[in-house]
Amino acid sequence: MIEISKYSFDNLRFKALLDRSSDMPAEVIETVHNIIADIKGRRDQALFEYMLMYDNTDLSETGPEVTDEEFGRARQEISGNYIEALKAACDNLLKFHQHQLTKPYKVNYPDGVTLERKIKPLGRVGVCVPSGHAPLSSSLYMNLIPAIVAGVPEIFIIASPKDGEIDSSILYAAEFLGVKKVFKISGAQGVAALAYGTETVPSVDKIVGPGNIYVQAAKKMLFGLVGIDSFAGPSEIAIIADDDAPSAFVAADLLSQAEHGTGMEASVAFCLSKEKALDIRAELSELIDQHDLEESVSGALDAYGNIFIVDSVASAVDAVNILAPEHVEIMTSDDTYIADQITNAGAVFVGPFSPEPVGDYFCGTNHVLPTGGTARWASGLSVADFMRSYSVVSYTESALAANGDKIQSLARAEGMRSHILSIAVRNKEIRDTNR
Repeated sequence: MIEISKYSFDNLRFKALLDRSSDMPAEVIETVHNIIADIKGRRDQALFEYMLMYDNTDLSETGPEVTDEEFGRARQEISGNYIEALKAACDNLLKFHQHQLTKPYKVNYPDGVTLERKIKPLGRVGVCVPSGHAPLSSSLYMNLIPAIVAGVPEIFIIASPKDGEIDSSILYAAEFLGVKKVFKISGAQGVAALAYGTETVPSVDKIVGPGNIYVQAAKKMLFGLVGIDSFAGPSEIAIIADDDAPSAFVAADLLSQAEHGTGMEASVAFCLSKEKALDIRAELSELIDQHDLEESVSGALDAYGNIFIVDSVASAVDAVNILAPEHVEIMTSDDTYIADQITNAGAVFVGPFSPEPVGDYFCGTNHVLPTGGTARWASGLSVADFMRSYSVVSYTESALAANGDKIQSLARAEGMRSHILSIAVRNKEIRDTNR
């Protein structure tokens, strides 16, 4: 059950949160390394063997790509309530993400020089959608919509099949968003297939989307050959609650992260009194019993579930900024002011009626967020992750004549003789021409 303790930086439970390791077991690294090498060498043959081994799916006859008939069955099977909710969620995400588009620009300098910044979408993107334990269609549209807004022309989806088929909610969401290149592959072998390409799976420029430890290991090993969104760790939430915060709300939101299933999730609350901490824990226990949640949450709560008692809300803010968690919720009388003091977080949810699942599924912000303290320097997934920029330099003869000596002086300080020569031969020609 969740622990209650007095907060300090030296509190062993707090230190354990900071020390949650992202290191991968040696056997995982070795397994993934061998899978990647095998996919690179034997392509489809190796891919199909691993899918049979790990997903009990034989692709040797049908191939990995989802057919029009399968999309048709998904349309028939999906409920009207899901369709309505999906459309509303996607509308919200599209509206929010369209504001993230960055405009190119051009700057004019003296002597006719122009410098430009061009911005283009990536050409091909692969999206990993976890679906082995549960079909996470929310992860699909959270990754697809920024890519669509960015203008990525080719998007490919991989998802784990169950009994040879991908869940209807994933197929419907993909087709609704205009993506029909969906492949029944998963795991490290799926990531490697997207990176190298096979006879039936196209290679991509960037791979995004969550996955288990094998997927994360594959993304780490293949980074450089392809771009990667992030190396996601277990979910985490930190809640700052004063004595007026509804204890049942705090308890339910702590459970929302603990249920993700790895046992490494961090569910943390900061409150101002022991009485409040006990009340939150009592509510949490009651919710677990009422909704039969013990099996899904007990591992994470035992390891990293904490209610810390702090001397002030300011102390809680300091602790949260040290943790730099994926999600922060604020339920205090001055919640907007407190939200402005949070500097390190993946996303901040302000007030008692802004629970984290609002962001996970619906409101329009992205739920692909930095974990494991990386919110100190990393940001959540955005349209910018699916675009690249480059400069266009248009220098003139008169500008080079005026500035060539300065450029050569800077190159000379670095001992770059050919750089000097590149300028010198042009300046000589300019001088000779103007004689």
